[in-house]
Amino acid sequence: MVMRLRFLLAVIPIAAALVLAAPVAANSVPTTGTRISLLATPTTFPSGAAFYIEHGSGCDVTEGDSASDCMRADTYFALYLDGALQPSTIDVENTPGGWVKFNLTNFPAGLAAGRHAFVGVWFRDGSAYQTLSSRINFTR
Repeated sequence: MVMRLRFLLAVIPIAAALVLAAPVAANSVPTTGTRISLLATPTTFPSGAAFYIEHGSGCDVTEGDSASDCMRADTYFALYLDGALQPSTIDVENTPGGWVKFNLTNFPAGLAAGRHAFVGVWFRDGSAYQTLSSRINFTR
């Protein structure tokens, strides 16, 4: 019994350190090209030009939020391109006033010429709370 207790006392701080270190490792994920925001999308963009889309949710310590409020797996931003869910990378930004968990999708080769539809859905605690859609004409 004493041996198990010592084992747990040794493992718990290590596990906690790994959990707390995970968001820090995600900071400053490299982006490609120009940022396109779904809050103010351009009407046209050059085809084949690199770009990225990054949006997310934040937690404010002055409102009593904790890091765990933002870092939950069911709090995220989902991006759809022409109806298909796009893969993303989590990028966490720590600020003096709180935390922001971004989902970043890079398009290093850009998109083919033509009109493309983007839909962004923001989720908090597993429920969608905002959806924005936009069409961009990618020109040659």
